[in-house]
Amino acid sequence: MELPRNEIAFRKEYEDQVLLNQLTTVFRPGNRIFPNWRGYKPGEVVTARIIEKCGCDEREIPPQFNDHKVKVQIASIVTLFVDELTNEHFSGSSSDVHNVESLKEHLAQIYGNPVEHYGNQITRIELAYIS
Repeated sequence: MELPRNEIAFRKEYEDQVLLNQLTTVFRPGNRIFPNWRGYKPGEVVTARIIEKCGCDEREIPPQFNDHKVKVQIASIVTLFVDELTNEHFSGSSSDVHNVESLKEHLAQIYGNPVEHYGNQITRIELAYIS
């Protein structure tokens, strides 16, 4: 299922951090650099949206979003192997994603597969909020 390329989605529990422009580093499984699936380009401006109800890719059920829309720029995007991550890579991330182990748990919970399913690759995306 394809979602709009000009959007980046966040779970409801991160809504306050997004609205306060505090969440500046996010991770996605696999290679999310465009033209890859749900990929982004450096410098691209996209709209951050908050998921009210999660969807399901396998069943082609799209997520439902609330009305909040925040413009962000993809300041940096890089694909790394999970064992290449250092403490500095987690700067700007949510408090529940602060090291490799917490990232692995986080991605497995959200995407339903361990990072090994994605060849141990993750994409680290840095965001810059646009006022």
